[in-house]
Amino acid sequence: MFPRKYNKQSKLKRFILKIFNLYAIEKETLNLVNPNYQNQGSNHFELNEKSIILSNGFLDLKRKIDNLDIYFRFAPNNALWNSTERWKRIVPNIDKKILIKVCLCSLKESILNFVSKKNLNVTINLITEFENQDEKFNNELLQLLKCDQINSKLIYSKISGNRGTYLECCDQAENAQDIIFFVEDDYLFELNSIEEMIISFSRFSSLIKKDIFLCPSDYPFYYDSTYNTFLLFGKDYRWRKVEETLLTIMFSKELFQIFKKQIRQVGEKNNDPFEKPLHEIFKTNYCFAPISSLSYHISRGVPAINEKWLDLWKKYYKDLYGGP
Repeated sequence: MFPRKYNKQSKLKRFILKIFNLYAIEKETLNLVNPNYQNQGSNHFELNEKSIILSNGFLDLKRKIDNLDIYFRFAPNNALWNSTERWKRIVPNIDKKILIKVCLCSLKESILNFVSKKNLNVTINLITEFENQDEKFNNELLQLLKCDQINSKLIYSKISGNRGTYLECCDQAENAQDIIFFVEDDYLFELNSIEEMIISFSRFSSLIKKDIFLCPSDYPFYYDSTYNTFLLFGKDYRWRKVEETLLTIMFSKELFQIFKKQIRQVGEKNNDPFEKPLHEIFKTNYCFAPISSLSYHISRGVPAINEKWLDLWKKYYKDLYGGP
């Protein structure tokens, strides 16, 4: 699918490296030059510069990323979608406000884990309904995010309800600089989530030569889908092409402008499933999801095919509220 041209190795370069006992890797072919078998080397990723996967090759990252705008929509007073029980979650008897804070804390830590190593401008837009506000809780969220590396602000939706906050995300995305990340309030993030997603976005878009959509979750329903797919190397994960997601999803401002009508239709129309307009987009524009989740949907069902999410939940809950 992606043709490659390999340059021949330089015999002179090999000879010189061998004389001076220097270890190197050919950039294009990745063959070892004067190999040091005690240090076979490792994959290397440099944001906005280059990507080297030893088994796959060198890639010049032409898709640069400098800005990430996150739209985190939260609803502390809303019932779980289509549920007869108000707080029916896989975590028994969980309070929705605690769920929101634990999930937001995990997202913040994942961002800090990345921006501490790379120069990336990040803004988290907290989006909630204008009705029935708990200002104390809103301020707690702003305080939780307060740090030098992350910009944050609170925005009230113009329309009430789940659709209203989604459409407010779309309205606010008009102001995004580059990468847009829609995040729902019940997703728990691995520490390496943002790093893996940003580098993989840059890598895949450079390979394919156009921007792509990324979903951070390895949903169980991917394992009973029969549409055609393929795999790509991300940073540390393998990613599969998918044709369906929920509403926690990353894409670019360029894609938002191209598919704005369909993206907005998620909140403007009655769809079955709710995300159907996105699924129509994925038939013509690539969307990828990691194999092994970077983020877990803390909803009614088991959020992943592994049990790592439970340890992650306990960690961030303990960080916020203490306890064993």
